[in-house]
This record gives sequence, C-alpha cells and structure tokens, in this order.
Amino acid sequence: MIIRSYDLDTPSVYVIHSENVNIEDFKEVLWGIEEEGIPYKVEVKNDDTLNTLSHEASLKSKLGVGIGINEKSIALTTSKLDKNSPLITIKMNKDYSRLRNIGANAARLVKGIELKKN
Repeated sequence: MIIRSYDLDTPSVYVIHSENVNIEDFKEVLWGIEEEGIPYKVEVKNDDTLNTLSHEASLKSKLGVGIGINEKSIALTTSKLDKNSPLITIKMNKDYSRLRNIGANAARLVKGIELKKN
C-alpha cells in the first residue's frame, strides 16, 4: 500500500504584518475574519511598507484577499487592485470594533456579501 502525503494549502485570507508589530495588537482583525467563517494565515515580514505587505498578502491568498499591517496602519486589498490603491486603510489603534470590522470585511469580500461600515 502506498500512502501519499500532500501539502495542501487551504484557501485563506492572508495577513502579513511587519516584524515590529505584535500579534496581540491586531488579534481583533483575526477574530473578525474568524467570525465570518473564513480561514486565515498570518505571516511576518521584515518590511514596514503597508501597501507592499497588503499587496503581497493578496497575491499569496488563493482567495485573492489580503491584509497588511505595520505599526501605524492596516490595509485591506484584493489581488485585482493596484498595489498603491488598497480597498480600505485604517489607523492602528485600540478601537476594537474598527479592527474587527476590517477583518470581517476581508472575509465578506471572499463571500461576496455587503461590507460592514467602519
């Protein structure tokens, strides 16, 4: 009997953050994605350019939706948008409802349903 092992890459929303941002600072974003029932993957990069982080995340995602996070801001984009024109950008702060909404909106883009207001 031959057993094959496959490294399956589950279609997910990618979240890429700069290495100077702690995951605790944006866990609400992840919870927003999770609440909508869409899987996510988190990566860290040695880059602080918000548009680069979000664009790379959208290109890595089989779903075409990515979030980039640096010390100052969070950007949500799709692989179809220009690198310098993310769909939504918000400031990084302690407004947990806004952080959760941007995560939920990433998942809602995947589902094709109306976005929540920030």
